[in-house]
Amino acid sequence: MHGLISFFTVVLLFLTVASLMVIGGALVALLLFFPLFLFAVIGVLSGLEDSTVRQRNPSMDPTRWRNGS
Repeated sequence: MHGLISFFTVVLLFLTVASLMVIGGALVALLLFFPLFLFAVIGVLSGLEDSTVRQRNPSMDPTRWRNGS
């Protein structure tokens, strides 16, 4: 019985260390990598050219199509 309890203790210690590493990795990703990702997205979006489609100046007579002109 003593060996089984020792085995569970060692397994639980490894699981504790692994979960701390996962939580620590999540914190590093949240505090370091996500802001870097945001800066990269801002850099990409600020480097894009204005690609809007220019509208032609339509005539202001809405009944022109009915009048046949």
